[in-house]
Amino acid sequence: MNSKYLIGLVFLIFTACSAPLTDEQKNADAVYLKQVKEYTLNADGTSSYHYYHKMLYNSYLSINRFYGETFVVYNPQFQTLKVNKSETRMADGKIVKSPGNAFNEVLPSSAADAPAYNYLREMVITHVGLERGATVELDYEIQTKNGFMPFFFDRVSLCESSPVKEVEMIVRVPKGEKLNYNLINQPIGADCKISSDDKYDVYKWKSLNLNAFSHEPLQPEGLASYPFLTFSTTDFSTVFNFLKGNLTNTFVQDNASKDLLKDASKGWDKINLIRNYVAMNINTYGVQPQLTGYRFRSPEEVWQSNGGTEGEKAVLLSAMLKLAGFNAQTAIAGYNHNFCKEVGFPGSFDKYWVKVEYEGETRTLSAIIDDHSDIPGTRLAIALSDDISQLNFENQVKPLFKATLNANLILTNDVKLSGTANLTLNRFDSNKGLLIGIPSSAFLSAKTVTTKDSIIHSITFTNPDLAEKVDGYFMLNLPKITQGISSVAIGDLPLKRVTSIELPGSFNETYSFSFTIPSGLKIISPANKTIVENGLGLCSIELGERNGKVVLTRKISITKALIPAENYADFRQIMTLWADKNLNKVVLKVE
Repeated sequence: MNSKYLIGLVFLIFTACSAPLTDEQKNADAVYLKQVKEYTLNADGTSSYHYYHKMLYNSYLSINRFYGETFVVYNPQFQTLKVNKSETRMADGKIVKSPGNAFNEVLPSSAADAPAYNYLREMVITHVGLERGATVELDYEIQTKNGFMPFFFDRVSLCESSPVKEVEMIVRVPKGEKLNYNLINQPIGADCKISSDDKYDVYKWKSLNLNAFSHEPLQPEGLASYPFLTFSTTDFSTVFNFLKGNLTNTFVQDNASKDLLKDASKGWDKINLIRNYVAMNINTYGVQPQLTGYRFRSPEEVWQSNGGTEGEKAVLLSAMLKLAGFNAQTAIAGYNHNFCKEVGFPGSFDKYWVKVEYEGETRTLSAIIDDHSDIPGTRLAIALSDDISQLNFENQVKPLFKATLNANLILTNDVKLSGTANLTLNRFDSNKGLLIGIPSSAFLSAKTVTTKDSIIHSITFTNPDLAEKVDGYFMLNLPKITQGISSVAIGDLPLKRVTSIELPGSFNETYSFSFTIPSGLKIISPANKTIVENGLGLCSIELGERNGKVVLTRKISITKALIPAENYADFRQIMTLWADKNLNKVVLKVE
């Protein structure tokens, strides 16, 4: 490290540490007082990554659980790691340097049970002398040989699991080398500043007082609300074609695979048979492709070794399906907000799948069994044969779910229930069912009408004992539409929220329950009408009498799928009324 850089770094650290902490930083378990992430591409094709941080420890949890150690994973076949500094300044000012036995190389957990990748290494740096009020300075570099990575690129997060008081990102490329970059959710003041020295064009971004990643539920997928810098010396099309070349492969069969492919099953049954074999019988390695320079082993190696990464298993599956006579190809997938046509970053694709077309139907399959993501869900899945020049990287508008439930219910003197209902929906997933809140055995349903815009189900209630008796009163909980707003696990709603909410879509639901009440039975629930209406939508709940019957009407409308934090109060107002248990049941009493 040259002296000029060292002097500048010391000055920046002093400046960052001298400014007062924000309330979040004071209350956090730990604070990154200063963080530097520096990338350099050299003229000979080698590159380096230099990382520095100064961290303040505020709690024992940060010492014992979160930041007692730092883990650095690298590929020793192409990379070398050098730790320049690891020391702790204790609360009383005493400096404690990390001893030799604080640096231990281990096998990364992602490479466990993955013999093909047992050469990968993880440096575990143990920080010593930790106590509340202590600060740790860590400085290390990773040097990368020419030819390991196909291009010079990365995606850098400005946020961390703890607040960051100051972060600086520096990218150096040889003078005249083109650098493409894209900063999403740019914090105020984090503009790119470009300069040059004798050898390099230097790009710098700096930002102050960044919040930690939030644990709030229902955030937009793929960390879409947080600031990320992506840079590359090439464009998206070039990266796609590179991956296409590395992921296109054939499979030479052996006797075992021939037996599998000759199975007598037909159509989708055979497709699923082959998919399930690859997913369940071939081990999945958790090694990320950036650790291998985006190199993928051949399908034969994966089959013979009985294990591969997600990408390698996807290539194997697509090759086997082709040999079985199906139109199948590997697909790479990622979130739209990570894509930029000018910036080529292979890590924009975080999933490797297989697209299969059979008899006019196209399905997307995963070659691993522990893929908990929806497939394809909100990700854009791009088959290797797709024309990427025609792809639209804009986020697609999420669909409206519209539904109406009209129920005519009859109650007897002993609070036995019967009746029918019609449920009209604009879309329906047969795998998710119709109603929740009552047992599935308590009703029968049949699809009666299907048009372009609506699907109608007729429902007959078959269980008369749906009312729960409590202290002489009968509580009748009313069903909700399974695929409506009830499908969203909203949970408790605190008074404030700092991140946006992302719903599966917008919602418009109406429920009407009409009760025929015999003499001798009385509804205790008071007649009332409660309504909340704001810029986000409305919620209305009304209990009254109409044509000699008691009618409970419930309506909810949420007009946006993506709800910014500034609209959270409106969302909370609507959902608090909708979730009121006392307004979602009918209380009765036998007179």
